[in-house]
Amino acid sequence: MTARRARPGWLRRNTIALASLVLTIPLLGWWSVRSDYDSWYDGEPRDAVEVAAGGTSYQDATWFAASVETDPSPRAGRTGTPLPDGTTRIRVYFRLQVDDVAKLEKLGGCLVHLRANDGRTWDESILDDEFQDRPTGCTGGSDEKPQSWRDPRLAPYFLKPKAGKPYETVAVFVVPTAVAAEVRPTITWATRLPQYLAFPR
Repeated sequence: MTARRARPGWLRRNTIALASLVLTIPLLGWWSVRSDYDSWYDGEPRDAVEVAAGGTSYQDATWFAASVETDPSPRAGRTGTPLPDGTTRIRVYFRLQVDDVAKLEKLGGCLVHLRANDGRTWDESILDDEFQDRPTGCTGGSDEKPQSWRDPRLAPYFLKPKAGKPYETVAVFVVPTAVAAEVRPTITWATRLPQYLAFPR
């Protein structure tokens, strides 16, 4: 009578599979966390490019210090809508210059924000549109014909940018009154994150 060999237990039969799981699960976890971190880091404006008083070159333009008006007139919206309680209207004037007008296209897609000392940011929003009183956007604008489709009250503010000459663009925000005196203007481009332009106030 021949002795029967003991069959290997479940653990011994699956040693290789278990070992691969022990290696694969942490590796997948690390890869997922790293990917999420990279996505978060690259999508957050964190690295300030400070604009100097004499001008700073960025995105093929020279940017100068911005000026901020708190609670400028008019204080009501275009349809007479009053500001929400506890809020203040902010108008920011940005000055910039390009040496080649064709490079204005690179300024398209800019997003203008206000940033408080605690890191909170406010973007131009649909609410702010009601309180806009100037053309906005980083590329400026032009109105060659006073009788064009644009609102005639705004026509004087549409200026045609000229190479080598500073021009001005505007952004309007509605922010909590508690932070109105401290917010600083910033500009981001999706193509340049995590960098952002930070303007002194």
